[in-house]
Amino acid sequence: MLAEGVAEAQQTNAGFASPDAAAEYWAHGTQDTDERTLSFAGADGNMREARLYPTAARRGKATSDGTLLFIHGGGWAGGSIPLNHRACRLISAQSGWDVLSISYRLAPDHPYPAGLEDCRAAYRWLRASGRANGWNIDRIALGGASAGGNLALSLALSLDYAISGLLLFYPVTSDDFGTDSYTRYAEGFGLGRARMQELFDLYDPGKRRATDAAITPLSTPVEVIRAAALPPTSIIAAECDVLADDSRKMALRLQDAGVPVDLHIEPGVTHGFINRGRLIPAADACLTRAATYLESLT
Repeated sequence: MLAEGVAEAQQTNAGFASPDAAAEYWAHGTQDTDERTLSFAGADGNMREARLYPTAARRGKATSDGTLLFIHGGGWAGGSIPLNHRACRLISAQSGWDVLSISYRLAPDHPYPAGLEDCRAAYRWLRASGRANGWNIDRIALGGASAGGNLALSLALSLDYAISGLLLFYPVTSDDFGTDSYTRYAEGFGLGRARMQELFDLYDPGKRRATDAAITPLSTPVEVIRAAALPPTSIIAAECDVLADDSRKMALRLQDAGVPVDLHIEPGVTHGFINRGRLIPAADACLTRAATYLESLT
């Protein structure tokens, strides 16, 4: 059974004339607290947009308790910073952490690894310039939703520096389209199996995922994950989602490698729910859960 507000949210989301209209609607009721639009040099040298959501708790303090580098979803081929305003604003307001949301090059014009390399460039920019900008770089967490969760996890597995946390919302971790969740929720629940297959082909037209675990992190060997020394990780997933088993299986793989993992499967919600708290009460509750996780890292 679908949770309160989910059916209405799906119907509403399908009716928007543009992504900007959707972003404005879903962000309604959240407060812009001195947010700033910034830019950083992507991996190709071109400037990319970023947005800082300073924590309300930071006022009167020199720095926040930490900085979350957040990567939006959209199947590597869509999505935007504005579509995640609600999540970033609420996490920042409740956690004591600044949230730095970034953009990256999108498929199909820019297939793998362009998006991942832009995320790496953003992380390096944060580390190099963060202290001068007044951001707390002693505690950096990576986070993302869906394809953004995939990018955050892949980035974390390849970094030379230790990070403080990893916050993943229904991440893409595998190209196994035959899991129980892919079968059960293949159609009629928003994101479907056919669309995920299409998105993988847009992002990875050369089928490099057969041998490249940066595209499908679930295929990363346990010993490689163990060597990466990943931080305590929070995974928040949707029950009625083709990607639900991606989260379940990734949590088990991380645990096998000795990574502390908190996995939460929110009952009755569908993919993309975290930014739809205007209609889905469980969405904002899960954002509070994410904020509490970040607080636990300080």
